[in-house]
Amino acid sequence: MIAILTILVALPLGLLVRNRLAAYLIFAIAFAQIYTFQSINLVMEWVNGSTEAFPRDGKTELLGGTLGYLEFTSAIYAVGFGLITLGHWLRNRRRTAKNHEVALG
Repeated sequence: MIAILTILVALPLGLLVRNRLAAYLIFAIAFAQIYTFQSINLVMEWVNGSTEAFPRDGKTELLGGTLGYLEFTSAIYAVGFGLITLGHWLRNRRRTAKNHEVALG
């Protein structure tokens, strides 16, 4: 779910929201909501016997599975901020390119 949110929301936020800090904040709030929902959903599935997200056997395996989930979601979070920055950069570049075209004419 958070990967889908990042792909669908991050770049458009960078392109559409003028203030980059506001775009970061909007993304962080949306990410927190979806991350919480996704984490609760995964824990409920784990309690019901699913071992796809978190292994059930042994303490070290559970710790390894949890850290893998943390690393994965943190990487997606960082990619989202990168996409917002890219969108903001593209927006500024497009705006300055239009100004240069007018100045040459």
